[in-house]
Amino acid sequence: MTFNPHILLIGPVAEPILASVSARLARRDCTLVILNFQRPAHEWPISLSFSGKERIGILQVEDRKIHLETIRSTYVRIANRFPQVNDGEVFQDIQPHHHALFPNILGWLPGLVINPYEAACTNASKPYQQLLISQLGFQVPKTLITTMPQAVRHFYSECNGRVIYKSISAERSVVKRLIEEDFDRLEQILSCPVQFQEFIPGIDFRVHVVGRRVFASQIETSSTDYRYVDTDGFRRIRAVEFSPELQEQCVALTEGLGLVLAGIDLRRTMDGQYYCFEVNTSPAFTFYEGQTGQRIGEAVAELLYKGKVES
Repeated sequence: MTFNPHILLIGPVAEPILASVSARLARRDCTLVILNFQRPAHEWPISLSFSGKERIGILQVEDRKIHLETIRSTYVRIANRFPQVNDGEVFQDIQPHHHALFPNILGWLPGLVINPYEAACTNASKPYQQLLISQLGFQVPKTLITTMPQAVRHFYSECNGRVIYKSISAERSVVKRLIEEDFDRLEQILSCPVQFQEFIPGIDFRVHVVGRRVFASQIETSSTDYRYVDTDGFRRIRAVEFSPELQEQCVALTEGLGLVLAGIDLRRTMDGQYYCFEVNTSPAFTFYEGQTGQRIGEAVAELLYKGKVES
């Protein structure tokens, strides 16, 4: 029996990145199926059956029954935390029972998955991911995670007063410089561990890796955290071309983390060294597309359509 190939899109229907990829795929010869995790599970029942070594599965979405062997690829846009604010829209939490179901769904889906669940979760713990990044060849900043105010003061002195602080979880936080005036507030970390890092001066880059394609953006900003710029500050983003060696290093990092799509945050020092701060496993690439004209979303759609990463 012959089936039409399907591409699954998982996440809030109105989510901008998901909508962008969906629009690009709609122009291709494939059948799109959207699993909206904001809806109760009974609205898209799932059935799996096994016969010996053969795996026969059926995914039912509303009145559509989709055989597993027809699924070419899957793209997942589920954030680690909710509610999420994006372009003025607030996306409500996914249904509670989906938290247990979600990893199992990705575990048995065939074809290409962007991104596998376990690999996507590395960004939920920044210290854990930083350890993996360092093992995969990139330099990382000197780091302290503590609930002890005195340890912070010692770290501050050790780094000659060049220290930033941020959250250690998937919860988004604004990266800020630690200054001596903050020492009066250090008692607050007694009940909440905080991540402190040596401040690395240099130029920021956001690198999107899609399969083996690399899209690098250089960011010039007046802010410590380029995502948040004061009204009197500035931020300029432009597309740049990395050397083949650095591109390959970014691809190797992405593959080493088990990812297919990644948003890598790098900083280049004045002497040409690259530090990696973290790897976003579900990057909001449309913002960078709008600034640089890079066709990142088109590359994601093409990868999903092909259903494999070509060497």
